[in-house]
Amino acid sequence: MFQKIVREDDFVLFQKQTEKYFNAGSYNTNLDIIKSLYKSLQKQYRCEYVYKNNLVLKLIKEHSLKTTLILNELKIGASKADLVMLNGAVRVFEIKTELDDFSKLSKQLNDYQKFADGVSIVTDEKNAEKLKNEYADTNIGIIVLDTKNKLQTIKEAGSNTSLFDFDTIFKILRKQEYLDLVADNFGFVPDVPNTQIFRACYELLASKNIVDFQKQVLNKLKERKLLKPDFLKSSNTPKELKHICNSLDFNEQEYHKLYNFLATNTVCTNRI
Repeated sequence: MFQKIVREDDFVLFQKQTEKYFNAGSYNTNLDIIKSLYKSLQKQYRCEYVYKNNLVLKLIKEHSLKTTLILNELKIGASKADLVMLNGAVRVFEIKTELDDFSKLSKQLNDYQKFADGVSIVTDEKNAEKLKNEYADTNIGIIVLDTKNKLQTIKEAGSNTSLFDFDTIFKILRKQEYLDLVADNFGFVPDVPNTQIFRACYELLASKNIVDFQKQVLNKLKERKLLKPDFLKSSNTPKELKHICNSLDFNEQEYHKLYNFLATNTVCTNRI
């Protein structure tokens, strides 16, 4: 929805949903509507967005965005990690809300440990105690989003270097990224047909020490840096939308379009 608003000037879905669930006339701006909705979600329906946004708020408060990148829904093995923080290490956060099914959790964690230095489950207080016991003798960390919507670590994540898997790590890379790593490590790019370049690069990089290779991949992924980290951290960007803005990675013009949207009441304006 926010991609449509900011990049296509399309407010139809926002207007439709706002008119369905809100008395738009009682709010001065779209930001007021969003703040009210977010407050309701935190109290009554703590969906994945609430968890992700609280986590992003905490991470960007504690870490410099000059050295840290937060990726949303990164594919690792056969799973997609909810949030991945890259700085001096790879930290994966798998979110399991009170509304979620836990049946795939074990498989997801196994995939993430093949790449991440540390893996943590972020969950509610009720599920946290059960998970803390279940993963007591593992490297898996446990983080709780408490009833006041504050995050607390109740079990630190341990190191996974012994579980690193070359195939999993290599396949996280985009084509240009693994070509760059081959050139950096070997001083050349294989002169082979395009259909064979993946396999040729795979075999060359497979000769590297797995821990060193994981660190190289970490640094290469960090080059997917945010366009405007200062805008993300800015107080002009509402705390309720930090995760959306981080994920959509707006440019400066797009941030200003977002601010203009938030400062108006689109529903009321369109009725006039």
